[in-house]
Amino acid sequence: MIKRKIFAAVVAAIFFAVNFSTDAAPSVDKKTSAPIKKSVWQPERKIGLLSGLTQITFQMSEPCIMTDPDTKKVIQKIEKDKPFTIDFASMKTEAVEVRGEKVELKDLQVAINGKKYFGGVRVNKNKGALTIINLIPVEEYLRGVLPEEMLISSHPEALKAQAVAARSYTLKNVGRHKTDGYDLCDNTHCQTYEGVSSVSPTTDKAVLETRGEILYFNGAAALTPFHTDSGGMTESNENVWGTKFPYLQPAEELNKQTEEWTVKLTKTDFSERMGANFGSLQSITLSNLLIGRSAADRTQSGRVKFAIVAGSKKTFKMTGIEMRKKFSLPSTLFNVKVQSGEVIFEGFGRGHGVGMSQHGANAYALAGWTYDKILQHYYKGTEIKKLY
Repeated sequence: MIKRKIFAAVVAAIFFAVNFSTDAAPSVDKKTSAPIKKSVWQPERKIGLLSGLTQITFQMSEPCIMTDPDTKKVIQKIEKDKPFTIDFASMKTEAVEVRGEKVELKDLQVAINGKKYFGGVRVNKNKGALTIINLIPVEEYLRGVLPEEMLISSHPEALKAQAVAARSYTLKNVGRHKTDGYDLCDNTHCQTYEGVSSVSPTTDKAVLETRGEILYFNGAAALTPFHTDSGGMTESNENVWGTKFPYLQPAEELNKQTEEWTVKLTKTDFSERMGANFGSLQSITLSNLLIGRSAADRTQSGRVKFAIVAGSKKTFKMTGIEMRKKFSLPSTLFNVKVQSGEVIFEGFGRGHGVGMSQHGANAYALAGWTYDKILQHYYKGTEIKKLY
């Protein structure tokens, strides 16, 4: 047991290095040619679920132990399937963790206010209220992520590409919500996670068949953002979030002008959203959209860099990202016109446009591409490595 703990600690230390090390090729069964798993170890993550509560009720699928995570002192034992409540006013420690007494996290489920999640739970006292955190192994977490992030009817190779991208994102973004006490949130700011309720055999298969695989670039774990549909060409990370990555550059799609959309506003509504010092809308100046064609006011993919928005009191140079946020546009791949008292945005795609397009990945899979080829297309120069 001691040797196992030492081994796990060493593995974890290597894993959390800034540049992840590359695993040696796994042994292969000579009869089946299938990889032989040397270990069932996998990393854990803390997923923020709820906050601002004064009381929370749980129910565990197996007998568990509640501990103080700082002192490791056992606070109490929790019976299987018996609801128990934690109240802010009566909670005597800054945090508690609930894990299985005899089972691992991967074999445990917790019901929180009736909703089931894989793994255990942690409760933090934070800013005068309780924060509820799911303690979960990465592979079980992905089982609850994949069906929410991609259509389960997608091609199996596209789902496998999504599994690797989501796993890479999970491992690369450890501590993204460190100030809140957890690694990732459960919504679109990080990755949408719905726990046990969304699990599907189709997506489970994609997770299992890519177990432990993540993308690397020059020996370090790659950042792997993804989105619903690029509209015809993906965007560079630099144009959206300011940092240039060689592997996050525009990638062409099989299909152009996909996910077509229209957003209309009255000139009055538009002007009010621009603020009191804008006045009434006079004009919007923006070059015509050609997907894959840049211009002074458009990026290489055709997305809007900026538009000149003139009001009766003031003229603004607005970025495409600012316009998308202010007017709730599905993407920055759009044209805009002012006519008959209306402002009409017409565009394509859905999402920020960086990294893998899920609709595009499915199109390539239907065309016969394997998941590794799809990933290398959207994350240029990366390679898949098996971390565990």
